[in-house]
Amino acid sequence: MTSAPVFEASASDHVLLAFDSRVLEVFGYVDDARYHVWERPRLEFAAGRRRLARIVTGHGRRHSVPYDAALLPGPRALAEQLARSLPPEPARH
Repeated sequence: MTSAPVFEASASDHVLLAFDSRVLEVFGYVDDARYHVWERPRLEFAAGRRRLARIVTGHGRRHSVPYDAALLPGPRALAEQLARSLPPEPARH
């Protein structure tokens, strides 16, 4: 069995994001967190005085971590990979 590639991106000196096509993981800063694609996580990047990467799930769960502007291309690429890996939206009844 072949495992999926793991995409890793440093958001800052203290935060690492990792995505293996099923689970988005956040390491460092205050605590560690895991988000399965079933939760439909997405990454948003807020610019300004306080740069924050926000993880928001389809269920409303939120997590923010600081990012370094010089490292932003890595987290943005990981966010794009994450968006392409999400399952289709569930049908509403």
